[in-house]
Amino acid sequence: MENNFISALKLMLRNIGTFFRSQQWKEILIFLFFLLLSFGFWFLQSLQQDYERKIELPVRYKNIPSEWILSENNPEKIDVLLKDKGMTLMYYSWKVNFLPVEISVSNLSRSAGHTLQVTTRTLETMVSKQLISSTSILSIEPREIHIEYDSLSHRTVPVVANVIIQTKPGFRVSDSIKISHPEIRIYGSVKTLDTLKYVRTKRITVDNVSATRELTVALDLPAGVKTDHESVKLTIPVEEYTEKRLQLPVLCSDIPSGQVLRIFPSTVEVICGIPLSLFKELTVNDLEIRIPFRDFQKYRLTGKMPVKLTGKPSWVASAVVIPDEVEFIIEQLTEE
Repeated sequence: MENNFISALKLMLRNIGTFFRSQQWKEILIFLFFLLLSFGFWFLQSLQQDYERKIELPVRYKNIPSEWILSENNPEKIDVLLKDKGMTLMYYSWKVNFLPVEISVSNLSRSAGHTLQVTTRTLETMVSKQLISSTSILSIEPREIHIEYDSLSHRTVPVVANVIIQTKPGFRVSDSIKISHPEIRIYGSVKTLDTLKYVRTKRITVDNVSATRELTVALDLPAGVKTDHESVKLTIPVEEYTEKRLQLPVLCSDIPSGQVLRIFPSTVEVICGIPLSLFKELTVNDLEIRIPFRDFQKYRLTGKMPVKLTGKPSWVASAVVIPDEVEFIIEQLTEE
């Protein structure tokens, strides 16, 4: 049975080969060639005739004043009817990606009320910039664009940096983050603006920082709120930190007359974490441990007073007092 199948297959292939070598097949090929050639001449001839084609172009509004908000009813597209040779219109279909029609709102003159007008002539000029010179614009729908807008209320609010900073070991943020525009004017409805006390930046994380960094960060604006500045520049001061040890007296300046306060020890060591650049700047005069006498009276039964730093420059990042408590005695002076 397998041999019969193979024989039949060979016979079929032989008959197909005989057909393709026959005069009949050659005549069919000649006919198809001239048919295709005729179609090509007809197609090329038809492309030389004038045709019409409608295209759709998106509309983009730009340069909108900060104190304005555009209505949602403004046209988002225009339909343009073109006329040209078929070859040109085919080129538009195959090769050209039409750009949006960009309307600069700030350059338009007002019509009635809160309405701006874009004339047909202006639209034709914008569209023509993307067309071949032979192409005619038959119509544009809508013929004119009337841009509706509303004026916004405004107020000035501070900008808050929303930044997470991870420094390398031995480095710290040495001062507050500086913001290029610490206050900005925002625009929106009265109801929306009444709820805003400040505007945050977008949240960002900065890792492995070992030097001062400058970043441009976008503002996190609520929906319906606009501003003149969509981003701000942040300057993050980062310095290498070191420790400085100083001996500091424990002070109490409001001791009542007739009483004597004795503190043991009378001086303590303070270990301060400070920027390396300010190591020589820090002296004993910049630090203070001053405890009110009434606090000593509270701990009179134990005779031990917790000690902590009560005065230091803002750039001192940390301060450890050793020992963290002192012993004391309150004595009553006797009258002679």
